[in-house]
Amino acid sequence: MNLIMHSWIGASVNAFDLKAAILARHAQHPVIVHFPIALFIASAVFEIVALWRKQPVLASVAYFNLLGAAISIPFTIATGLVAWQLQFEGATLKGNLRLHLVFATTTAAIILILFWKRFHLRKKGDSPSAAYFALMALGLIMITVTGHLGGILSGVETP
Repeated sequence: MNLIMHSWIGASVNAFDLKAAILARHAQHPVIVHFPIALFIASAVFEIVALWRKQPVLASVAYFNLLGAAISIPFTIATGLVAWQLQFEGATLKGNLRLHLVFATTTAAIILILFWKRFHLRKKGDSPSAAYFALMALGLIMITVTGHLGGILSGVETP
């Protein structure tokens, strides 16, 4: 596995080779994963600013960012599973790989629960509760840890 990781990080990789970037053994997951991360963080920021500034339009922006995060989750999970099979050759889930999977599925569940809750609040015209914001804060922590573990697995930190 270290040989696979080492050859992927090697100096011979051309960062501007579009064909190599698209067809790399796990290239899609590190690209796609940034969508739910950014959209979820943006949703949280807009939700807080909407409450602070009493601006319902910002709450709508938060809602649609959360919708985008929720929609992108299945693609992110699918590409993550493909990356596990291709990059790690379906290796046994242990260590950082298992932690990444556990944190990622927990984060995905939190985002989907928040979207479900926000969808119903929006239909009623209600504002989020303190429990909603607490779950959102937990989601932000979880997505940070998940991303950190993903960075380790993708070779950002050399073995």
